[in-house]
Amino acid sequence: MRSTAASLPLVLLLASCAEPPPPPPPALVLDGIPIYGRAQSLSKSGLRAAIAEDRKSSPGDKIYSIAVASSSEVRVYHTERSKRLEEYDVLRRVHGSWQAQERMISGSALLVPTD
Repeated sequence: MRSTAASLPLVLLLASCAEPPPPPPPALVLDGIPIYGRAQSLSKSGLRAAIAEDRKSSPGDKIYSIAVASSSEVRVYHTERSKRLEEYDVLRRVHGSWQAQERMISGSALLVPTD
């Protein structure tokens, strides 16, 4: 019993270092781009309009995937989705047209000291 209790912290440490499970399959793949989330809340033409707006506001950036939050908000990922580092644009539909709102960068890699 005592050895089990002593090894518990080691087991928890090793479990936290394991790779996260792969993301679920996309709800839709549109023009080679995986679409996650509430993809059914937007038409394909609506998604293509959001993609076109993102390409206009972020020219040259590869689109890895899109997450649909609602019929009026999407996140266009310019990195592979990862807890370590991800970069995406938030687009919102305003008066019927998509507008890039903000660029987000998040992840645990941002917490690493650079000294």
